Amino acid sequence: MVEAGAILNTLLSQAAPVVALLGYVDKDHQQQVRIYPVVAPQKTPRPYCTYQLVSLVPEAGSSAVCRLGDVGRVQLSLYADAYDTLAALTTAVRGALDYAEPEPGVFLEPDNQQDHHDKDAVCLFRSLDYLVELP
Repeated sequence: MVEAGAILNTLLSQAAPVVALLGYVDKDHQQQVRIYPVVAPQKTPRPYCTYQLVSLVPEAGSSAVCRLGDVGRVQLSLYADAYDTLAALTTAVRGALDYAEPEPGVFLEPDNQQDHHDKDAVCLFRSLDYLVELP
């Protein structure tokens, strides 16, 4: 089965505007875009992005006879020190993901966007939710 979060990670890692804003980190002697599943490592420089699977449910009407696929909800969290960076990163991410069809039978649809603030985090973050239809 195709992993919904991994699809978003791949698309973002290949999108030049996203990569230009996030930059790279050296991981095991390889360059990795600062996109992480669930949580970023301690002391990761901002901006960066995390993603997590919120839910995965069978498509309505699915059965052993008529399999329509699953719908996953993936939440991206974008972290930045300044609002203009957060806004630019949001634009780049949405340009790469909104209504994308990365493989046959896989469709992405934006579902929710929300700003957050945590006084202890000393940064800004925004969540973007996507529905990912899987074959």
